[in-house]
Amino acid sequence: MLKRREFLALAGLAGAGTLAGCGRRNDPPGTLYGRAVAQAPPRTPWDAQWLAFEARMAENPTLNIDYFTKAELGNEERMLHDLRRGRAHIGGMSLQGLASSIPELSIAISPYLFDSYEEVDYVYDNHLYDIINELALAQNLLILQWVEVGWTHIFANRPLLTPDDAAGLKIRTSPNAAARFFCEAAGMDAIALGISDVIPALQTGLVEGGLSSLPFHFFSTLELSTDFTLTRHSFDTGAIVLNRDWYGRATASQRETIDTAWGSSADARAGVRQMTGILEGAMRSGVQRGPDGSVVRELRTSRGEEIHVHDLDAAQLAAWRRATENVIDQLIDDVGGRSREVYEAILAGKAAFAAERSGGAA
Repeated sequence: MLKRREFLALAGLAGAGTLAGCGRRNDPPGTLYGRAVAQAPPRTPWDAQWLAFEARMAENPTLNIDYFTKAELGNEERMLHDLRRGRAHIGGMSLQGLASSIPELSIAISPYLFDSYEEVDYVYDNHLYDIINELALAQNLLILQWVEVGWTHIFANRPLLTPDDAAGLKIRTSPNAAARFFCEAAGMDAIALGISDVIPALQTGLVEGGLSSLPFHFFSTLELSTDFTLTRHSFDTGAIVLNRDWYGRATASQRETIDTAWGSSADARAGVRQMTGILEGAMRSGVQRGPDGSVVRELRTSRGEEIHVHDLDAAQLAAWRRATENVIDQLIDDVGGRSREVYEAILAGKAAFAAERSGGAA
């Protein structure tokens, strides 16, 4: 099977004879113009990564990119629509968002599929890229590399230690079948909303909580809920996605810059995971600490209520697993397409990871 670099090279050759774009005053001949889109909240690891990417891209004077990486151009579904049609050219996407164009990705974010960061990395790096990129290419997209969103948890105004605690709760989810089926299996009322609608919905009571990674929650919806329960029920690795036709118009030099400007997947993962660990510690201790270790402020909601983080013990975790164990079968039936192949690729990767860890042959 073709690997990532081979896919990128073929995509480039396919459009090598196409004009790079219309000239702007003072730009070098052959300049490639583009638009980058994402929803990276300020002060987050994702925002820092985009700033670093922008600086590296600027080192190539024949690349002229406009950046709209703080959700200025809409939600992920809108961004993907623009990416497929060439109105945007580089995108930072969660898997939950990317699944609106590649539905089979819902399989990878089904409940309790992965057990550790190491397992996630092994499966995505060694078993999932080929099939997911084939599906992306059919949508005029190309997966440049995996990045990181992180483990998905639940926030609300009460602890949700078991599904019984969450029964009947109105929970905001992404417009994704995996998230919806998870909530419904656990007895919650799933309400799909775009990112821009989450805060108004929490303020008005349309929803009473939501699903989120810890960094995203901390920098966006933290003060609107008192409790964050570490269910770790899904892992969203995220991806940097390109418009395939646009990448095909790039010269060899431009492609090399695009290919390397983000850095490695390992680097992208490390920044988010480091921030996640810091935030978990801060929320457990009830304070946020600055880089020098000083206390910045107590963690409280805008109403003055303390904010708490809850770990699950073995019995509580088992209750969540039992309640949602049939979601993967629902997803495969609902999504169709190559969902079964994606699931089998994940299972093969998990088996190979386990064999490698135990010292056996993969």
